[in-house]
Amino acid sequence: MALTINFDTPQSGSSRVIVVTGTVAANTTGYLFIDLDVTNAVTPTRDRSFYRVVVYDNSASSTPLAVSATYAMAIVPKVFGSDTVSVSGAWSYV
Repeated sequence: MALTINFDTPQSGSSRVIVVTGTVAANTTGYLFIDLDVTNAVTPTRDRSFYRVVVYDNSASSTPLAVSATYAMAIVPKVFGSDTVSVSGAWSYV
């Protein structure tokens, strides 16, 4: 059975673009964890976090892999003027 999603206006979410740069070492797999935090000093119940994990497989290469990428992340419900959006990231290697 098919599920239905309606994308009619008004928009119920916001989008934030995150630019990622870095280097994945040779013969490794890099895991990038992107954490997007939305806080609201007026209404703390609106505080929420979103994350995305991106895998960069460079395990079969003997040269480092330069990463320069852009990712869009959805924020639902949409961002209000009193919201503060911050982003942080962390790399992990295997």
